Amino acid sequence: MTALEKPLANVKIISDEKRGNGRWLSLHEVKFTDPSGTERGWEVCRRISPGSKEGRINSGPSIDAVDVITIIKNSRGEATHVALVIQYRPAMGTYTIEFPSGLVDAEEHVSEAALRELEEEVGFSVKYGHSVKVINTFDPIAYEPGITNSCSCAVVVEVVMEQEQLFGPNSMRNPSLEEDEWSLQVAILPLQGLLKTLQELQFSVGGYSKLVLDSRLYTWALGRELGY
Repeated sequence: MTALEKPLANVKIISDEKRGNGRWLSLHEVKFTDPSGTERGWEVCRRISPGSKEGRINSGPSIDAVDVITIIKNSRGEATHVALVIQYRPAMGTYTIEFPSGLVDAEEHVSEAALRELEEEVGFSVKYGHSVKVINTFDPIAYEPGITNSCSCAVVVEVVMEQEQLFGPNSMRNPSLEEDEWSLQVAILPLQGLLKTLQELQFSVGGYSKLVLDSRLYTWALGRELGY
């Protein structure tokens, strides 16, 4: 039987005051009372986007983004590769390797956002004659719950393509990057031994000071490695 050791206590939000505002993010000070009645405070960073709940008291999780787990299969139905992206992240001051991802537009379903981002960043799309199919869409997960209410949904997409169509002059990929994605490059890596390949790639460019593994990608690769 699955159960918590004790029920989740009710927490009352007293106030949610904006302390700063940028183009994409805002900083808030949230005050609340714990079950004993003690007043506490916390600094929270929120996204400013069409689908976010920025600025609302007790707004809860905000489903802002999508992460695309892109599994590539050959014509025999064998899963061979995963499509990843590498890009410079100013907040990190270095490059990261991660799943293709992006913000969800207002009134857009997460699966629609996943297919849009996959087309833009990697270049896989049914409109190019590719076999692209959404397999699963998962519930929201927290990015950094100690800092922000922003959440992402993971979407699994399968692409059927032979290896010779993935790389080199015969590649069938047709990405259409936006202007602020100037640093983005695609990394299509074998599923077999993925964690080791990621670590070797990181080492080859100078270690984690040059290339950081995204936590969701690392956890996914580690889970595949452990096989529990």
